[in-house]
Amino acid sequence: MSEFNPYRPPQAPLLDPHLPAAFVGGAWSRSQLRMLGALALGYLFGLFVLLALSLWQLLHPQFAPLPLTHLLGLLLALLWGYLLLRLRALLASRFGLHDGLDWPLALQIVLGLLAVGFAALLDEQVLNPLWLDLGSFALFVALGLSVLRFALCLQRIPQPYPALRLLAWLLLLAGIACASVVLLVPALLLGLAAGAALAWVFFTAAGELPE
Repeated sequence: MSEFNPYRPPQAPLLDPHLPAAFVGGAWSRSQLRMLGALALGYLFGLFVLLALSLWQLLHPQFAPLPLTHLLGLLLALLWGYLLLRLRALLASRFGLHDGLDWPLALQIVLGLLAVGFAALLDEQVLNPLWLDLGSFALFVALGLSVLRFALCLQRIPQPYPALRLLAWLLLLAGIACASVVLLVPALLLGLAAGAALAWVFFTAAGELPE
């Protein structure tokens, strides 16, 4: 007589046994990762609004710059920095990546905040002094190089999520475009795509954990 019982609960483990204990049994939860994914989508939407406001200002230079633009830019820079810090913690627990990300991550956050400040100064100045132009140029070159370095570190991860591989390539291209200075608009468009890829990374990680 067959011992098969269709009402017996499954004997296979519900979690992938190859997942690191630091990830499965650590401080991560599915709801937390889903929230981070939602924040990344919020960043994507906010960056789209910021680009729309900047385009409106470019097409209507006779109007004074909207204060909302700089405030939104500051909030997005802070949100992006927070998401990168959480990504850094996720990569350490899920993939064991502990080295190489700290200084490019710190530079991204600091230089991103400085970029918002320089943008506000450039809008306030009718005749921009040479030091301000040179400072903006050097700032975007350094920011692009830090993003590029961060992306190269992501590409060293063995067997990454497809979303993580996509994020690494988008950040690589965005870093190159930003460092060139003349390709800032494509860099921002790549930033939009990177926000979507980052949300995908968090949602993928959430799918590996139980409810």
